[in-house]
Amino acid sequence: MNQNALFGKLGNCFLAWRRWLAREYSAQGVTLKQIFLLERLAKCDYLYPSDIADLLFADRPTVTVILRNMQRDGLVRKIRDGDDGKRFRISITAEGRRKVIGLAEESKRIAALFDPFSCFSTDERRSFAQLLGKLERHLADLPSER
Repeated sequence: MNQNALFGKLGNCFLAWRRWLAREYSAQGVTLKQIFLLERLAKCDYLYPSDIADLLFADRPTVTVILRNMQRDGLVRKIRDGDDGKRFRISITAEGRRKVIGLAEESKRIAALFDPFSCFSTDERRSFAQLLGKLERHLADLPSER
């Protein structure tokens, strides 16, 4: 099987799983990217929008919309950087922290609904994890843009 077919299968699995998760979390009023960002912000003082764009594999305009929605919902705040007045720091609010706690409970509920790896034996899971780790490390060495 060629690399495009393999990555196609991997992509289909990833998208199917993300769609299912998005449906399950939809009642919480947050997207998967917002959940990921809230969890990261809960572990640090702040992030810059450029850092967030890198974390979310998103462009700056997309991050601007995500942050605007999260600010509107009271989950994050934007504060001008004291060292560089042109930059903003994004930090989590108390409401955002409460949301992270609620999401942890929701994650337990969702994990109990379906295990995507239940089709694998223990040895197959271990092998799959090792192979994905190996691929991930290899892809980290992709040539940089010209």
